[in-house]
Amino acid sequence: MWEIRVPKLGMDTTEAEVKRWLVRVGDRVAPGTPLLELETEKADVVLEAEVAGVVRELRAREGETIPVGSVVGLIDAGG
Repeated sequence: MWEIRVPKLGMDTTEAEVKRWLVRVGDRVAPGTPLLELETEKADVVLEAEVAGVVRELRAREGETIPVGSVVGLIDAGG
C-alpha cells in the first residue's frame, strides 16, 4: 500500500485543509492523477498520485484540517 500524505508545503506551514477529493475509493489512478486539493493560508495545492493502483481508503474528510505529514488515504499499488 502506498500512503497518500500531506506534503511539506512551505517552511512555516504546519497544516492544510482538505478542500476537495478528486477521486473515490475504488478509482484506478496512474502517476500524475490528481487526488485531492489542499488549502493552506498561503496557497492551494493539488496533490497527485505517485504510483499506479486503486484507491483503497480516504482517511480525511473534506473541510478537515490535517497536520503536514499525515496519511490521508491509501493506494493499493498492486491493485
